[in-house]
Amino acid sequence: MKKLLIVLGSIIALFVLTIILVPVLFKDRIVSTVQTEIDKSINAKVNFEPAKISISLLSNFPNLTLGVRDFSITGKETFEGDTLFAAKDFSVEMDIVAILKGEPLNIKGIMLDEPLINILVLKDGSANYDITYPSDEQEPVEDTSSEDEFKFGIDHWEIKNGRINYYDQMYDMAISLLGVDHTGNGDFTLSVFDMQTKTTAEDFSFAYDGDVYVAHKTLKADLFLGMDMDNMKFTFKDAKATLNDFHLNFDGYFAMPTDDYDMDINFATTDTEFKNVLSLVPGMYADGFDDLETSGEFDFSGYIKGIYSDTKMPGFAVDLVVRDGFVKAPDVPLPIEKIGLEMHAKSESGDLKDGLLELKNFGLTIDQDRFTAQAVVNNFDSPIWNLSVQGGLNLDIISKIEPSEDFKMGGIITANINSKGSYADVEKEDYGKLQTTGNLKMQNFSYAEKDAPGFSISNADMNFNPESINLTTLNGNYGKSDFTLTGSLSNYIAYAVDDSAVIRGNMKLSSSLLDINEMMGVSEEDVAETTEDTTAMEVVVIPKNIDFTFDATVQTIKYDNFEMKNAVGQIKVKDGILTLDPLKIDMLEGSIKMTGLYNSQDEYEPKFDFQLDISKLSIPETFKNVMTVQKFVPIAEKMQGKFSTDFKIQGLLTQEMMPDLATISGGGLIKIADAAVKDSKVINGVTSLSKLDNTNEVILDDVQVQAEIKDGRLSVKPFDVKMGKYKATVDGSTGLAGDIAYNMQLNVPTGSMGQAANSAISNLLGSKVEAVGSSVNLNFNITGTYDDPKVKLGKTSTEGGSSAAASVKEQVGDRIDEEKEKLKAEVEAQTQAAKDSAKAEAERLKKKAEEEAKKKAEEEKEKLKDKAKGKLKDIFGDGN
Repeated sequence: MKKLLIVLGSIIALFVLTIILVPVLFKDRIVSTVQTEIDKSINAKVNFEPAKISISLLSNFPNLTLGVRDFSITGKETFEGDTLFAAKDFSVEMDIVAILKGEPLNIKGIMLDEPLINILVLKDGSANYDITYPSDEQEPVEDTSSEDEFKFGIDHWEIKNGRINYYDQMYDMAISLLGVDHTGNGDFTLSVFDMQTKTTAEDFSFAYDGDVYVAHKTLKADLFLGMDMDNMKFTFKDAKATLNDFHLNFDGYFAMPTDDYDMDINFATTDTEFKNVLSLVPGMYADGFDDLETSGEFDFSGYIKGIYSDTKMPGFAVDLVVRDGFVKAPDVPLPIEKIGLEMHAKSESGDLKDGLLELKNFGLTIDQDRFTAQAVVNNFDSPIWNLSVQGGLNLDIISKIEPSEDFKMGGIITANINSKGSYADVEKEDYGKLQTTGNLKMQNFSYAEKDAPGFSISNADMNFNPESINLTTLNGNYGKSDFTLTGSLSNYIAYAVDDSAVIRGNMKLSSSLLDINEMMGVSEEDVAETTEDTTAMEVVVIPKNIDFTFDATVQTIKYDNFEMKNAVGQIKVKDGILTLDPLKIDMLEGSIKMTGLYNSQDEYEPKFDFQLDISKLSIPETFKNVMTVQKFVPIAEKMQGKFSTDFKIQGLLTQEMMPDLATISGGGLIKIADAAVKDSKVINGVTSLSKLDNTNEVILDDVQVQAEIKDGRLSVKPFDVKMGKYKATVDGSTGLAGDIAYNMQLNVPTGSMGQAANSAISNLLGSKVEAVGSSVNLNFNITGTYDDPKVKLGKTSTEGGSSAAASVKEQVGDRIDEEKEKLKAEVEAQTQAAKDSAKAEAERLKKKAEEEAKKKAEEEKEKLKDKAKGKLKDIFGDGN
């Protein structure tokens, strides 16, 4: 007996030792095999740390369990850094017997704890899940393959608290699944077997083509399938799905014998309470839904039958009937009652041309108001329709029954519209055959989203005919802005059914206030804090499928830090271009008439081209608010007075709607009636060098300046000003970098100069000033910048034009010639240096603009990817 106990004890000890040692002995082989297979087949970054790998026999004995914590797969190249898959814990069960025998690894089960699956498909078809190497890129294998290393005899799997996101830009389709729990089992080593799965998602959302069809619903699915792997046929033996309280049963099969899909699936609801179908309505399934008082019944059923391929669609039919529906919320005084609907959609052949949609007897009653609708649509490929809508809807009551945290809506809509026609007639613009007539009225309509200004229409009256919608009255507000619109819209039917169709309008707009800042999401605090010309914004893209003409009258327009008054003019929107033809406004203590356009056809390089007729604008206010003036005319900071001009200007805008100064060109005549420049360092520099009295102020009286902007410089032709009691003629240019290159000729009567000036000029000339005659023309070369000017004396002449050096030549001999040539060379060198600097700066800015444009083009795909990554949250809101 003692020996037997010893033997049994040894066996047990050996068994325990084996359980402990086997994971240690085989860990390196398993990890090495997995890493080798990953390197051979996966074109992505598979992230895991060997220290976070665990191997155990105890948890799923006799199978060996390989666990990896913090496992993830991230993309390369286009999807660099994007997470395709991640899991808090990733466990795989393997057949220990196969491992002990040195046979291929046999996968038995997979468990995922808190997995994240993100799938992205871009517009060009590239997908982040396409991470396997093409077969021709793999090294040839002579005697073995991946099947020699792995055998997938998986018979069970599990997901705990998973997240699955899918966004396809090609088809504009998005799916979000949050809080996913899933279990499944089935022996995939067999050709024919049964598979059973259970799935729950706490939050399911689905959107297609810009419309959200399912938002934040609970999804459950229990499937019992007969699996025929040889024929790739899967039969629904018991299949149930629940979306919120809406239950469906399935039967039939789905097969993939070839690249085509063959299916014959029937579905029908198992519960006919009207409240269950209400649970699908967006916003209805929330707090308080259980407190709704409801009654009524519904039926829902349908089928999908046939072949799905690149050239075929399966036939289908869907039927929904609602009978005597009733809904009343506890805190809403009036119910919605007598709700009815008969809807039937089908295409027995699967061809869209054979499609039929019938909507019969839709109606609901609120208080004494009855709203009804009927519709028949044939041929989904080129629709032929016959529809009618009559009655009123009280949105205040509906919104209380169906509350939403994202928006609020209210008001009364009354409609009496009949429409009959075909899309073929729309394409031919044969509107006489469309037979659309009726009227739509809105009273106290309101719509407000979170963190956005409220939109309201106090009253609107629209009459419909085949050619147009005639807007006899529309009074409304958007935030603080108010508007009144009258006019007509044409081609509206084509616009409603075809994204490429153009809607046309001819309307009159009047308003006491249009706050563009509020419309663009710029707060008053942002405007108050900005010191630049334009608060940071995004490019305003003008839709290309809108052709509108507005005759506008607006008392006040707020845009950035501008407040514009008495705006009157014509605004046209067509082909992505906004044209002013013209628009007159009062601003900056004067008035502007603008004729020209803003072109956003290329949203990465928006253009502007305007002719400005400016009258008596305040120079200080213009400098304070207009960045272009700050850059090209910095001396305006020291100026008082007003100016007028006829000026043409064109160029590009940046992505922040700021002028791209390096691309601006234009010119015109600037008229200054009465202005003065004081305390300028440039003027102080001239005064300091000449020692002339009373020259610290420049007077511009009835001055006309011919100016041109080109290659990043503002150039002015010679014009006369008063510098104290002396006449001065100025010309030159200013560069974007602030560099200046100006000439100033100052005519100084010799008898009017004081002793200090006489002495200073005599020293400059090398002789007594009296020797040159009655006056001297002092030519100053001004370079540097406005904040740090360099002022030097250039060639000096008498009033008659002869050089001052010639007038005193007998007294000073050859010395003045030497000084003249030396001074000339110095001035020319400085002038050339200024020109070279300006040219170099212009070239630098031009090159920078070209590089930025190229960079934007290269980043376009990256932007699409980033947009896709955040799209699910944009579509489904905080639930995602």
